[in-house]
Amino acid sequence: MPAALPTPTVVGKRLRMARLARELTQAQLGERLGLDDPNTAAPRISRYERGMHEPDLITLEKLAEALELPVAYFYTSSDLLAEVILVISRLPRKRQAEALAMLKAFADKL
Repeated sequence: MPAALPTPTVVGKRLRMARLARELTQAQLGERLGLDDPNTAAPRISRYERGMHEPDLITLEKLAEALELPVAYFYTSSDLLAEVILVISRLPRKRQAEALAMLKAFADKL
C-alpha cells in the first residue's frame, strides 16, 4: 500500500489557491522566485502546496511578493480573516486606515 500523502497545511492550501488564481503553473511560480530549473522549481512548489515542506519566512515573503499578496494571508487559519486581509491589502494606505477605523467602531457596538 502506498504511503499516505501529507495533509496540506494552511500555507500550502493558500499557496495553491493563490497560484491558481494567478493562472500560474508551479514551474512558472518557481521561475518568479528565481528558481531557473523547472525540474526543481515545480517539485519544490508542489512540496510546499502538499504540506511536505513549509517555506521559511524569507521564501514565503518571496512567494507573497511574486503572487502580489500580503504574507499574513498565508498564516491565518480562518478563511474569513484571510479574505479580510486580501480586501484590506488592496486598498491604498489611507483607505486601509479608514477601513480599520470602521471595523473598530463596528466591533465597539457589539
